[in-house]
Amino acid sequence: FQNEKTIVRNFKLVEGTTSNDLKKSLFENPYLSGKIETLKEGIYKPDTYYFKYGYSRKKLLERMKLAQDKIIDNVWKYKPKNFILKNKVELLILASIIQREASNLNDSKLVASVFINRLENNMKLQSDVTLAYGFNVNGQKITKNMLKSDNPFNTYYYKGLPPTPISYPGENALNTLKFLKKTDFFYFVSNGQGGHRFSQTYNLHKKNIKLWKNSIIKD
Repeated sequence: FQNEKTIVRNFKLVEGTTSNDLKKSLFENPYLSGKIETLKEGIYKPDTYYFKYGYSRKKLLERMKLAQDKIIDNVWKYKPKNFILKNKVELLILASIIQREASNLNDSKLVASVFINRLENNMKLQSDVTLAYGFNVNGQKITKNMLKSDNPFNTYYYKGLPPTPISYPGENALNTLKFLKKTDFFYFVSNGQGGHRFSQTYNLHKKNIKLWKNSIIKD
């Protein structure tokens, strides 16, 4: 009061979180006000946003969407020639999958190359994170029955992309599709250390799976 300065609060949207996470965080923040409707996946930019006490949740979401739209527009503008993705919605969907699959930028670039290669060769994406999202479970709790299900997010069952994004992708995940890394990889599996092992053939992929399982046994 003496300095006549207003205290500024902040709200952080974490990369890879979902609309359920975002809605919960918005209502748990005591410095925001107002109601919000159902939130869509993917359309808000993960970042830290600053505001003053009583700021509208709706206005905050509008800022977050404008920020994400700006990045998407830029990525789409400089997309590779003969891009397999048809529109910005597909771009956002794939980026949201890449965000959930990879934890660092170098890994993200290779994961993006795998999914693009699969789409270009009419192969199923076979992504655990889309299936886990569809069943709202942890990826480690996927069952054989889930893999065979016709859940719309089951990319082991359906070819192509799932119907909607599955998370809020950050700028790095989106930019992997702008500066697309060319590889011959069609498969990847966890290396047990926060990254992945990539392979061109299924035979090598099976060997990498065995290495991953051995690392789990050791842990």
